[in-house]
Amino acid sequence: MMNNALESIHYSEGSEKPSVKDNLEVYNMRLCPYAERTILVLLHKKLSFTCTNINLKRKPSWFLDSTFGKVPVLLTEGKVIPESLLTCDYLDEVYGDEKLHPTDPLQKVVDRVLVEKQGQMMAHLYPMYGKFPGKEFSNEEKLEKFKNLLGVVRGFEDELKQRGSPFLGGSKPCMADYMIFPFYERIEALPLMLPDLGLAVALPDNLRCVNQWIASMRGTEAVQHYGMSPTRMAKATKISLATADYDIAIKESAGL
Repeated sequence: MMNNALESIHYSEGSEKPSVKDNLEVYNMRLCPYAERTILVLLHKKLSFTCTNINLKRKPSWFLDSTFGKVPVLLTEGKVIPESLLTCDYLDEVYGDEKLHPTDPLQKVVDRVLVEKQGQMMAHLYPMYGKFPGKEFSNEEKLEKFKNLLGVVRGFEDELKQRGSPFLGGSKPCMADYMIFPFYERIEALPLMLPDLGLAVALPDNLRCVNQWIASMRGTEAVQHYGMSPTRMAKATKISLATADYDIAIKESAGL
């Protein structure tokens, strides 16, 4: 069941900063894949935290005064920690006996390189998802972007096949699993986001390891708590793009 606090209003320009009692506060935006990384780690570790959603199109001054203007941001003990990888590394270092990062330093580096490589897909995925000022991509251009995206996905298929386990971390998810999943959560929604292209932008069935990994990740407690189904992701994104209102997008897509 979704914690309503994670889907609270997005604070915007002119709003007052809410008071926070938790030692951990995260500045979030409900549809941001990078902020989702931090939320998933917090949920995995079952930490008490306050989620403060930010309207990134009309940012409040108190948010801009203390950050680089991007989410996620983790606030703790009077310090401000920006960027998804930094926030998640901090949480893993400080909280919990069971770490998400591998204990082997070399494997930790290998996983981080994999995360960076998978992150390259966003250069292809964003033009398919969003609106760019002065640029509207044709269906042919979107198909070309999807073709390039699949090149990155096939590299992930090879990695999963080589590891031969449900998760990159073995029988349980590791940090790399949580850092990569938000990208695939959005890829799954592409056929619904782009109905004119439909199955032409769906993950092929022959990417067996990738599809099994997505199913395994959707079965984790953290993703079940915060993740979106492809139907909801597509509807929320479409509404957000059409209205520039995150709160309407989240409210009208709830329950899908």
